[in-house]
Amino acid sequence: MQELIDSLERCVTQSTFVSDRLGRIRWDDYRRLFRTRRWDDSTWMLWSASELEIEDVHVADLEARLELVLAEFVHTGTGRIGNGLFLLLGGPGTWAHLTVVEFARTLIRGAVRCGTRQVAAQLLGWASGEPLRFRISALLEGADIDEELQLAEGIRVWKLPKSSADLPASLPFIPMMAPVTDFIGGVVMTIDCEMSPSLYLPDEDEVGRMSSRRGECRMVSGKVANLSLDNFCESVSLACNGCVDWFVQWRDFGSLVGFTDTPSGASWKIRSGARRTKVSQASLNEALKIHHARHEGGGPRESLELAMRRWIRSKKSGTDLDKLIELRIALEAMYEIGGLNEKGFRIATYGAWHLGENFEQRHAFRETLRKAYSDSSSAVHGGKLKHAAKDPKLVSSVQDICRNGILKRLRETERPQWDEMILGARE
Repeated sequence: MQELIDSLERCVTQSTFVSDRLGRIRWDDYRRLFRTRRWDDSTWMLWSASELEIEDVHVADLEARLELVLAEFVHTGTGRIGNGLFLLLGGPGTWAHLTVVEFARTLIRGAVRCGTRQVAAQLLGWASGEPLRFRISALLEGADIDEELQLAEGIRVWKLPKSSADLPASLPFIPMMAPVTDFIGGVVMTIDCEMSPSLYLPDEDEVGRMSSRRGECRMVSGKVANLSLDNFCESVSLACNGCVDWFVQWRDFGSLVGFTDTPSGASWKIRSGARRTKVSQASLNEALKIHHARHEGGGPRESLELAMRRWIRSKKSGTDLDKLIELRIALEAMYEIGGLNEKGFRIATYGAWHLGENFEQRHAFRETLRKAYSDSSSAVHGGKLKHAAKDPKLVSSVQDICRNGILKRLRETERPQWDEMILGARE
């Protein structure tokens, strides 16, 4: 390890970076600017395009040491290595399969930026089978936190600085879709990810062309089944009794950024205008339990998933009319009501018996659901909201009933027998 570090360090100190616009740049100046760069740093954008320049004689010792470390990944016919970094980071097709000396130069560039000890440790880890580690990050809408939140599985929720000068360089720069005001003080969720293989022995027909191999990507090391940013935001929404969603998503390469100048890329969607709801450590823990419940026993239940998504849509900004229509669909899905007849009666009755613990509760739930369904029917047919106009709390009451119903259905191990339930059969 130490000999590899020493050899890599000697290469670093012999390195220069050359730019058509900036001329020659000392390695220590290059490192300093890389480590102090910030979001929207135009100076670094120019420097990052410069080319590494180092004489072959200075790379020879490092090349010899790498040949021993990388022996099992070098194709005997071509002398090339399968570069897992290409599978994750992208770049020119020639980067997919590198000679040992080309790989050495890749490591030198990374070591100038991130330090020789870190790069040497990464290399030895990759050679022993460790994956490439990065994060999926997203700017959240509808979330408010008082402190940083974490799950041991590899999920973190934290706040960005309140000054544009302090925004980290890992954020995507897309001013037309996500201006700086969206990022300042924003709430970010990050999910640890890994991709394999880091290094591999290329096949004969792979060398010299774009790699057809597909890297295997896993979130949180596979500790949480069926995890995605979308469905975990849904679980957080249900746990927090609000609408929490992402509107900008990107990959944060972390320490791997030393090996690429390619932007991480970003995707975005139109904001819904959802109100902010408090996300606490307890609610994040609950969201993980909800996620597990959704995906136990072979996968999510389609009708319950539909109910949950429609309930979340009812929590977004909009009129009471729109919210009641969403809640109508959610309740029909949750209580598995098909056909055309007596839907309002069945929803009110099923909900009352499903959630009420005594006559008074069942009566109150039945009346609330009956009024809500009546108004939603009027809304669908272009009528006015009779009950919601008189009771400003009707919509929020139905939202609470619907949420409680979804949470109870998630805890149930068997599908309720609705007709037996309304005749008084209780579990």
